[in-house]
Amino acid sequence: MPELDSEQQKQFIEEMMTKNELKGASKKRLIRFLAEKYQWDQQRVQFKLKRATLAERYAQSH
Repeated sequence: MPELDSEQQKQFIEEMMTKNELKGASKKRLIRFLAEKYQWDQQRVQFKLKRATLAERYAQSH
């Protein structure tokens, strides 16, 4: 996937935040980290983000 400019990156992150109903700077950093790791592939980032948020919620409940 081609490299995105900073405006496209912000748009990608905001879209993922909205789609997953997330808030906060730490979640934005997590999405940016995952997106850079997986070359801004939306499906892979979505999958890994879902797994990360589930693990975080589980850890908070125990």
